[in-house]
Amino acid sequence: MNVIKTGLSLLLMAVIPPSFAAEKTKLPAQATAKVNAQFEVKLPSNPTTGYNWIVRQLPEQVALTGMDYAQSPDCKAGMVGCGGTTTLRFKALKAGTGKLIVQYARPWEALTNEAATINIHVAE
Repeated sequence: MNVIKTGLSLLLMAVIPPSFAAEKTKLPAQATAKVNAQFEVKLPSNPTTGYNWIVRQLPEQVALTGMDYAQSPDCKAGMVGCGGTTTLRFKALKAGTGKLIVQYARPWEALTNEAATINIHVAE
């Protein structure tokens, strides 16, 4: 019986995409920086599911300088499948306002229209 439950759980995890509807409150609505400053945008994630944050649109006011993942400090040693935070690093290039559009998706699957928009404001 446990084998059936485990198999069904794995099947559902593979078929049903994770919804960040509950997490949307954790997604930043905006980020601000001054020209030539470095800044970060942090997004909740769990790459053990195969899902990663994909930058769909980058505003002309910034350059993406890096992206990394850090497991949650709440994840105890030896645990697997724990979530964490993906950090996008940017450099502000010129003053103005633009939209950073990101999507939580599996890179090998077709992209959907479910994307998050973060307003980026760069000041002089």
